[in-house]
Amino acid sequence: MKKLLAFLLAAVMLCSMLAACNGDPATTDGPVDTNVADVTTSVGEDTPDIPAPGTVDIAGDFNFLVAGNYSRNNYTGNDFDYDGDLNEANSVDLAVYKRYEKLKEDYGVDTVVDFQVKFGSSNGGGTGFSKIYTDYMSGQSTYDAAMVGTYDVATLAYSGYIHDLNDMPNMDLTKSYWDQRANEDLTILGKMFYTSGDITVTNHMVTHGILFNKGMIEEYNLEDPYELVRNNEWTLESFGNIVKQVGEDVNQDGMYTESDRYGLLTWNDPMVAILSSSGEKIAGVNEDGLMELTFYNERVISLYDQFEAIVFDQQHAYNYQYDHYTGAATPTSVWNVNRDAIFTENRAVFYLNTLATVERHRDSDVDFGVLPYPKLDAAQENYGHQVSAYHAHFLCVPELAPDFERTGLVLEYLAYQGKQILTPAYYEQTLVGKSVRDEDSVEMLDIILASRVYDLGAYYDIGTYKTQLGRLFVSRQALSSLYETYRPTAEQKIAAINNAFSSME
Repeated sequence: MKKLLAFLLAAVMLCSMLAACNGDPATTDGPVDTNVADVTTSVGEDTPDIPAPGTVDIAGDFNFLVAGNYSRNNYTGNDFDYDGDLNEANSVDLAVYKRYEKLKEDYGVDTVVDFQVKFGSSNGGGTGFSKIYTDYMSGQSTYDAAMVGTYDVATLAYSGYIHDLNDMPNMDLTKSYWDQRANEDLTILGKMFYTSGDITVTNHMVTHGILFNKGMIEEYNLEDPYELVRNNEWTLESFGNIVKQVGEDVNQDGMYTESDRYGLLTWNDPMVAILSSSGEKIAGVNEDGLMELTFYNERVISLYDQFEAIVFDQQHAYNYQYDHYTGAATPTSVWNVNRDAIFTENRAVFYLNTLATVERHRDSDVDFGVLPYPKLDAAQENYGHQVSAYHAHFLCVPELAPDFERTGLVLEYLAYQGKQILTPAYYEQTLVGKSVRDEDSVEMLDIILASRVYDLGAYYDIGTYKTQLGRLFVSRQALSSLYETYRPTAEQKIAAINNAFSSME
């Protein structure tokens, strides 16, 4: 944690170079500073084992497909392309620009991004899948590499249209700028076709976490959640106890709606994310390297019994995607209106969402902090934070990429420079703001990002359990019934995926 704090303090000092705090322009006039050295933060000696600049000729265009659910306008930023006037760029946009300038300066490589994003487009057969699939079937080599939405990249993996990253020359996935949890969670039978790391910050943004209102903690004389975390007392039980101390029918109409005050503001997705927080998954990899169904056991039953008692309590918890009284889905047009108002108007102690939500409230007057998801119990060794299947994207390389050695070198370089330039910019932009700038939140963010979970069961949509868990707010189906109903389909798909991986040379 001390290393991270020092790292963040360095990022803060670089604020004026990286677009300035609170989204101020990077510079008021004149040309953009393209000197990357002045924003390179030393974060360790783990450097790439790739040919040095000047020793290889790989100059030319590097064609990068970026396709998935996220986009600049509706969820997260695009960290593979920058938008608009760089003199008015935020920290991440400027870091993206400088990383590409560094690549061009060192190796003469120009990155050409085919940006194909549409919210909801990664469904297993979306744009990312279709672009790579079409190229494969026609024998084309359009793209050197790609960042593809979760469901599309998972389908590409077991269909054989993308390359095993463990077999990529010039890429060393054991390096610190690649996510070692992704390496562990996403490998089946020794093969890993997609991954994450410092090459992108989007998957940081779409990791689940908790925002909380510090003022309401003091107002209601509630336990300090930071201290609960430090004392290994931040459990589902202690979380629920705090939630149930706050619930007020503000307008006294006899109903609990978006106008009232709550201990918890939530949405549907935590019904899946809570599984990871307990150290469980829909599906994982066994000691033989095969995917297996792990969804249903005594810990999972206990987990959902406790969690449902918290989130289904409409007097103390409000779901902005669901109408408690009619059982109907709330119109998407009011989701942001309701959730923003409830949190910024000091009407929710806790707010379950992804870390992307932090930036939504950087300019608000609410004094808020960041927390990890609670453990199931104090005996649990580690925290767990799911990288959202619906919103994430992953690095992959098309099977017909024109030059694996060149692609591996460029990706290794971009990942390393991501650790030096891009990740510090994300921390600065997220944490150095009007509200979230305390060392406590830095410490909590460190816990969250160090305990990310990549659930194969969610990514491969095993048994549609991910969808069914999200619908529990409406269906209220017993967990045992849900498990048994979809178990045959789940086991059939797992068998097909394992067979597909087994047949690959």
